[in-house]
Amino acid sequence: MIEHDERARELEREADRLEHDSERVGEHIEETHRDWEAKEQDPAVPGAQPDPGEQEEAVPGVQADEDELTEEGGP
Repeated sequence: MIEHDERARELEREADRLEHDSERVGEHIEETHRDWEAKEQDPAVPGAQPDPGEQEEAVPGVQADEDELTEEGGP
């Protein structure tokens, strides 16, 4: 029984660590997204703005509206 309790505590610590890491990755993604949006607005950043008359290609899931994303981060 002690082995099961020890394993349960070990798995709980691992779950906590994974949750923390997931939050850090989510924050990094949000920061990168904000940075890219700022660069798109800055004409001094080469390549950040599409060429005149050129349409941006949609990439599934990348340009998703944040209102459409679920809490887990998926569409």
